[in-house]
Amino acid sequence: MAARRNVLETMEDCELIKRYRLNREGIKLVVELVRDAITSPTNRNNPISPEIKCLATLRYLETGKMQLCNADDLGISQPSASRAINQTINALCMPGVVGAIDGTHIKIIALSKDEDVFVNRIKVHSINTQIVFDATFNILDVVAKWPAGSTHDSCILMESGLRREAPCTSWVSLAG
Repeated sequence: MAARRNVLETMEDCELIKRYRLNREGIKLVVELVRDAITSPTNRNNPISPEIKCLATLRYLETGKMQLCNADDLGISQPSASRAINQTINALCMPGVVGAIDGTHIKIIALSKDEDVFVNRIKVHSINTQIVFDATFNILDVVAKWPAGSTHDSCILMESGLRREAPCTSWVSLAG
């Protein structure tokens, strides 16, 4: 087995976002949310750190790749990756969560005005769209007006009607 690799120490934010969908601060926030629940109670048998467990989980959720590939990336075994992913997901299932939020890009025909601001990171014209669902998959909010190339998901959330209706302490932005 290869040595464990903490990518938080070796990768720049842009690479972390590409591979894990969160920047360094976002990953650290997730780690802190679940640290107590996923930290090994002893130091026997070289336990996997909460950081590596979260990274394995985030990569698995981002790519849907086989656990073996994610394990190889971080220098842990496939069974260890499986346990880490299960443990981390269980820790993230917190009471009081009322919905899920994510952004997606909706492809559009190139506009004649301000065309360049609607080009996303894969060089396709799109609108950055935010969709919020509740626990029973009902759509709570949709915002579909922001240029893809210039608007971050956290900015869309902060400008949304949903955000204005809820107190600011209810929202945490994980993306960088």
